[in-house]
Order: sequence, then C-alpha cells, then structure tokens
Amino acid sequence: MMPGHPDWAALYQRHRDAMYRVAAKVLREAGLADQAGDAVQAAMVSLMKSPPADVISWEAVLIRITQRRALDILDSAVVRHAGPPLAEEHDTADPRYHVEDIDDAIDRQRQARQVTQHFPLLTDQQRYVAWEYVARDRPRSEVAAELGVTPARVSQISAAAIQTLREAMGLTGGSR
Repeated sequence: MMPGHPDWAALYQRHRDAMYRVAAKVLREAGLADQAGDAVQAAMVSLMKSPPADVISWEAVLIRITQRRALDILDSAVVRHAGPPLAEEHDTADPRYHVEDIDDAIDRQRQARQVTQHFPLLTDQQRYVAWEYVARDRPRSEVAAELGVTPARVSQISAAAIQTLREAMGLTGGSR
C-alpha cells in the first residue's frame, strides 16, 4: 500500500454490506438486483483509480459512489431499451446520501487540518481544551474535571484558544 492511500481491502470488508444493500435497492425495481455486485465492483475500481482527497467518512464516499455506479447501470442503453421504464425515484438521489453533505464534511475536514497546523501556537492547556471540548465536543464539566479547573475556566481557555487560532489563520468573527 502506498503512503497516503487507504487500505482498499479493509475499506471494502468494512463497508461491503452497506454498498451491496444500496446497489441492490437502486437496481431492484428494474429487476436488476443481481447486478449489485457489478455496481460495487465498478465503485471500488473507480475509487482505486482516482481516490478522493480529504475524506472524512469513507463509508459515505463508498456508498455514494456505489449508488452512482448502480444508477449508471440503470441508465445504460441496454437496460433502458430492454427493461421496464424507470420509476421517478431513480431520478433523484437517496436523501440519506446527499453530495452536499459529503462536500460539507470534506470542507470541515480541510478546515480542521488547517486549524491543527496552528496548534503549536497554543499552550498545552489551550491545545487540550481546543481538542477535547471544541473538536471532540466533550462536556465542559468533564474537561474541567480533568484539568482541575472550573467549567467557566474551560470556556475562557476555549475562547482564548479560538481567538489565537483565528488570528493565526487571518479570520475574524465569533467563537464556538
């Protein structure tokens, strides 16, 4: 496996059932559920040829690409001419797998990477609070107990850390 590339076999093993279910659901109404394996295989091949960068949820990416490959099968000339007309549900994406949601997640991951590049500017305490309270969204009281400070102090440390990071990134605006 090359550095920076995912372990394709592990991803496939972990998410294959969900991929097959999505492909079969898309293909079932046209009587082509038996081609779900083809959609999954096409999805894996296309991802391996051109893996996306900055992926937050491989499951979401794998499912979305599989869904697209299944729709490609439905849209193929052979299927359109040989099979029954497609139902309206095939004209739109499954609302559970919106491209916009995936794009938003990728944007959040890019922003998180940019923020973590500036973590060395923070004190150890600010870094801990930024990670545990802000990034991981842990309860303020838990973080306060671990640091031996009050929950209000965690909020102050968080605000100071966010302000430092915003200034380092050239951003302005409110906190958390």
